[in-house]
Amino acid sequence: MYEAGLTVREIADRCHHKRSTVHRHLQVREGYQPGLRDRHNASFVSRDPDRPTTTWRRRLKDVTAFHAEHNRPPACTGDKKEESLHAWLNAQRLAYRIGALSTPKKVLLDSLPGWSIETRQQQLDQQWHTRLAQLKEYVAATGQLPRYKRFQTELEHTLGVWLHVQHQRRAEKTLRQWRLEALDAALPGWRSRN
Repeated sequence: MYEAGLTVREIADRCHHKRSTVHRHLQVREGYQPGLRDRHNASFVSRDPDRPTTTWRRRLKDVTAFHAEHNRPPACTGDKKEESLHAWLNAQRLAYRIGALSTPKKVLLDSLPGWSIETRQQQLDQQWHTRLAQLKEYVAATGQLPRYKRFQTELEHTLGVWLHVQHQRRAEKTLRQWRLEALDAALPGWRSRN
């Protein structure tokens, strides 16, 4: 590991030993394996600058532990520790979105459920699926699409407004492709009504 460019701290964390123990072992090894430090330095210089450092790995471990304990990612509305974990996770998401997150970090983050997807977007997508299911049930029960202006029930109004918004987004070409396909599959020829 040392010859591959890992630092004493990284080796100690991976092997679950004290840094002083690893350091002493490497000093002894240098005595009967000359040039070990030079090979380490050459490998260390060639490492990706965005490698997962020991501090980065600890933060990931803290976020993973938080998620395991609370069954959710850290939020910005918690205590200071939770806010700090939330900020760190958001920084990883931002780096991922702009393409600045290294492959080793991506691989390590994949063990965290839903890390790369914004929690808010997950909630919005779930709400969208719920509305689509309600719309399908409404059309099956009434045989017609809901109206948003001359509605008879509050449910018809809610679904009519939702469908109208989807129609507007389709016309503006801002409706996500998977949503358009889901609407087309659920209700061929759908449209908003007055």
